Amino acid sequence: MLRYLSHAAIDFQKWDACLNRSVNGMIYGFSWYLNIISPKWEAIVKEDAGEYVAIMPVPAARKFGMRYVRQPLFAHQLGVFYQQPFTTEEWQQAAHLLGKRFNLVSSYAFNTGNAFIPGGVFTGFNCSTFTTYHLDLAQGYERIVSGYRKDRRWRINKAKRSGLTVQSSTNIDRIISIFHEYIAPKIAGVIGEAYEYRLLRQLYQEANQRGMAQMFAAVDAQGQEQAMGLFFFFNRQIIYIFNSSTTQGKRLGGIPLLVDFVLQKFAGQDYIFDFEAPEVDPISDFYSSFGSEKAHFLSISRNHLPAPVQWVKHLRMQFYRWKNGSV
Repeated sequence: MLRYLSHAAIDFQKWDACLNRSVNGMIYGFSWYLNIISPKWEAIVKEDAGEYVAIMPVPAARKFGMRYVRQPLFAHQLGVFYQQPFTTEEWQQAAHLLGKRFNLVSSYAFNTGNAFIPGGVFTGFNCSTFTTYHLDLAQGYERIVSGYRKDRRWRINKAKRSGLTVQSSTNIDRIISIFHEYIAPKIAGVIGEAYEYRLLRQLYQEANQRGMAQMFAAVDAQGQEQAMGLFFFFNRQIIYIFNSSTTQGKRLGGIPLLVDFVLQKFAGQDYIFDFEAPEVDPISDFYSSFGSEKAHFLSISRNHLPAPVQWVKHLRMQFYRWKNGSV
């Protein structure tokens, strides 16, 4: 029997212990991580002998007096993390618990370890299959680099010939400032210090003090950072969580050089590199050029709001897009 828990009812110690023991645990599922990205998150849990043996974070939020679920920023996948997997009946219970409490699920992504969710469980939800890209680093660097597409190897070599080198960094402010100057102006709706940048700083600080974060910079001959990448580590996974590049860094191939550096640094070790790919063709093409393989996961949504409420929500969204120059 599954239980639905409010935020106040969750035992964080039991929660994190379960995540640490889960076969498919991801850093996104830790209580400290969720507390940053979704402060009032709730949960569905499976218990055995007083311990959590399967956990499903529910990123609940409230807006305009309405409770809803949405996938938080910097959490590419959530879903069920388990020592004991859900049975078909428990998957049905989870869908019922979610649908009973929320008329609106704007988006909710499961994880690649939930690949075998029984068909038909999420009746009444819109279901989509999303894709990320994984690369097994245990095979060793020679085999990894042999899987690079020809143009990717050329870009990496060009970056090396240009004088870019890669070094470790702890300068979270710099990776954000590069993003703010060169990338954010091209993306509608970026809030900045009041939201995205604040979350990223907090996540880096918390992950870094737990030994779960590493950051690298591609620097030029003058020692200036031209591209930077942030990576999170947990449970045999390296997650490519964030990057930024100057115009010069992009021209010289700083990001491909960074990725290649990390793949080489951890090659031969028991890691899966997760590119955390968005559903954007040019970016997916870039990630696949490293010889990575597609990994699929389920995303669900649901809108059972009354028609007048849906109309008001639509108008607000149109106004927001107009205000931010998206329409």
